[in-house]
Order: sequence, then C-alpha cells, then structure tokens
Amino acid sequence: MELDNALQIPSEQLQQKKFDAIIAVSGYESRSAYLASKIDLSIIRDKIVLTYSEMNHSLFRDNNDDKFKAMDFTFHQVSSNEISNLPDILDGICLNNRKKSLDILIDYSSMSKIWYSGIINYFIELEEILSDVNLYFSYSPSEYSKSRTTNIQYNFDSQLPVEHGLKPLALVLGLGYEKGRSEALGHKIKSQATFAFYADPAVDHRFVKDVLENNQTLLKRIEHDQIIKYPIYDLNSINASLTKLCVNLRINHQLVLAPIGPKPFTLMCFILSARYPDIKIWNVSSSFPDAPSDRKPHGEMLVYKVEFTSEEIDY
Repeated sequence: MELDNALQIPSEQLQQKKFDAIIAVSGYESRSAYLASKIDLSIIRDKIVLTYSEMNHSLFRDNNDDKFKAMDFTFHQVSSNEISNLPDILDGICLNNRKKSLDILIDYSSMSKIWYSGIINYFIELEEILSDVNLYFSYSPSEYSKSRTTNIQYNFDSQLPVEHGLKPLALVLGLGYEKGRSEALGHKIKSQATFAFYADPAVDHRFVKDVLENNQTLLKRIEHDQIIKYPIYDLNSINASLTKLCVNLRINHQLVLAPIGPKPFTLMCFILSARYPDIKIWNVSSSFPDAPSDRKPHGEMLVYKVEFTSEEIDY
C-alpha cells in the first residue's frame, strides 16, 4: 500500500470514531491502559494487547494485565526487540473481515520502537487485500520523572544503513533526556553534518532542562543553526520541520535518522522513511533497566492519523 496522507487530529475524535481494531500494550508503566480506559470498546471487533516477555511482574505490569483481561483483550506476548509474530497478528485483523477499508487505533505510548516501525512496514508491504487503511497512532504524554542514568546498556545496529564511497553522510538525531544515548551514538557515527532535534516547549519545562544538560557535550559539537526545537504538542509542525530538512539534505547526502526520543518524534521519522526509502533509520535500543520507573499519563493524548491506500484493489 501507499502512505497517502498523515495529519494530527484532536484526541476528542477518538470518542466519536468507530474503530475496527485496537492494538495496545501491557507494560510496567501506569499509562499503558490509559487510552483503553477512555474509549468505548464495546463496538470494536478486534482488541489486541501486546505484552512484553521481559519484566512481566514489574511495577504496574500485573495490574495492567488484569485491566486488559477485564476489557476482554486478546493477549500476544512479544519480546521488546522482536517483530517476527507481528505479521500474523496483523493478518488476523486484516484478513478476517469483509470490509475493504479499516480504521485501526494503535496506542504506542508503552510500545517498543521496533513494534510501531514494524506495523508501518507491514502496511507498506500489504497489497491487493484492502482498498485503504487508516491507522490512528495515539500517544499519552507522561508526567515528569527524573531521567535514568545507571544500569542501562545501549545497543546500536551493528552496521550503518549506508553505502560507503557514495554521498557524504548526514545524521539527524532526535534527542532524548536520558544521559549517554545521544553522546554514544555521536561518537560512533562519523558524519559530515549532524543535526539535532529536541522538544521545546515540552510537556514539562524540566524535560527541556534535562535534554540540554544530558546532551551538552554533543550539542557543543553541533552548529547552532543545526539544532532545531519543536513543540511536542504540534505533530504537524514536527513533521513539517523534519520533512523540510531531510528532503533537502537527501539530495547531496546519504541521510540517516537516529530517533532517540521522544516517541512522537520517532513516529515522524518512521513515517518519513516510509515515504522516502533512501532515508534510513539507525535503531538505538536499550536494555530494560534493573530498576524501572513509572510513566504516569499527563494531559491530552497526541493522535496522528496515517492513511494508506492501495492502487491494486479491484473494486
């Protein structure tokens, strides 16, 4: 299918929309079941919850499992760095219906990056089954909590997704507020040009303070006009800024996106890469911390509607 359009919609529209399916996550954060508790699930046919195979009794995990069981969700256990069973789960939604158009709600608030990247790629590769699919990616911002600085190991893809000897490399970073990630990546990649995006204004001004403090060594090495702020609550603005920069950069550079945080910026990177396959994503993942911290829901949900269409369908 083709990624036809994408835009932010008001979260209030979730209450008015009749969804065919919902995909949620039961993790250790208290916000994991927040969206599911706020909408009418009675008319949704497929209610899927992905459960981490890791840390399955930490913090609010058992409580979240109980909530999703009470809401009659179907459980699928998945490793945080594994997507091999996602196609079967999505096939169950797409193939077991008589409709040619589907509306699917996806709560990626507690979702591993590789999972929502895998969902987007699934529909990019899907052909001749549906005429169109609308994915509603919903994110529940969290209250401020101090960044984790210990007992986390960062893992990078072993190979840069570029071809050596061709265009020079440009790196676009999405900065998170956890110390060490961006700097480790900046040391590992030798790029001709580096750009850094970070949220300001953010959900809480303390997030901005932590981003600047925990990435100060990296930011000192980047030209001032290559450090770009974006408003976290305006997804259309994030998409516009990122697209404008990257569409121009890709003309003369091999372009690699490294979205470290936050998740709405990461989603924009995945969508951009789906539109322009020559723009590559370099995955940065982390191990589960020894002492996980909670993420409590805060403020309105951020909802991004992504529309896929198929030109192959025979009406």
